[in-house]
Amino acid sequence: MVSGMLTIAGFPSSGKSTRANQLLNYFQAKITASDLPNVARTKLILINDESLALEKSAYDDSRAEKPARATLFSTVVRSLAKDTIVIIDAMNYIKGSRYQMYCAARELSCRTCTVFVATPPPKCKEWNELKPENLRYKEATLENLITRFEEPSSAARWDSPLFTISCFDPSLEETGPEGTDNAEAERIWNALVAGDLKPPNLATVATPTSSTSYLTLLEQTTSVVITTLLERQALSPLAGPTTLTIPTSPPTKVTINLQNKTLSMPVCQRMKRQFTKLNQHTGREMGADSIATLFASYLEDSVR
Repeated sequence: MVSGMLTIAGFPSSGKSTRANQLLNYFQAKITASDLPNVARTKLILINDESLALEKSAYDDSRAEKPARATLFSTVVRSLAKDTIVIIDAMNYIKGSRYQMYCAARELSCRTCTVFVATPPPKCKEWNELKPENLRYKEATLENLITRFEEPSSAARWDSPLFTISCFDPSLEETGPEGTDNAEAERIWNALVAGDLKPPNLATVATPTSSTSYLTLLEQTTSVVITTLLERQALSPLAGPTTLTIPTSPPTKVTINLQNKTLSMPVCQRMKRQFTKLNQHTGREMGADSIATLFASYLEDSVR
């Protein structure tokens, strides 16, 4: 079965849509030419601002941007399916949003990978000015989005495997020597159709919760994870993978590796707020054990 999610990240006006369309065409050619039934029946879905009817003004302020991100996420979740590759050509500049989509894909046993389109900010500003006015970002908005951009990292599980493509690299549809497939596009294709398939686990599978208020459960469980972590740190620095017993009902054992780093209460609280915002609007309710496991993984990835 071919089921994958490709997230394209980069500055605004960095050429993400150009690369997305090149990969869309490359993938379609691979599907058309394939003799393998599971590949030949694969459907491609491209999600971008245009398909979502989102205007660039949606990124002018946080109040307008929040529903835009919610629209993107809900569309991605609806699109992920068996025999489908979803290409997400959107802002994708917040690592928490990429993490949220990764969890949705992992829950459905979809392969994932990320393409980072590396373009210098001056070139982005130049290309932005060349766009029609209705497709152009305001100068202040462009500067703000570039400043807030959180670059993908191969060390983060939600960004891996990560492929970096420079704006100066040739087209991904361009063939190699003697008509061979484009090497970089072929690597991306293989990551989606033959890469490691990570099965769902407690951190990504939604399970029923007995709590009448999921937000209360989310708040209480993340708080007790922080308390347990800080109490262990007070005894001795965490060196390497450490197993914590979280006093949920029943108790949950989680393993966390902070790589000899110490997290303070303010940092933990900030990470908790980010994690809560990401999960309270997903429409997926998890049990306390899954929340504890997922939050421990989030804390671990945040220090890499």
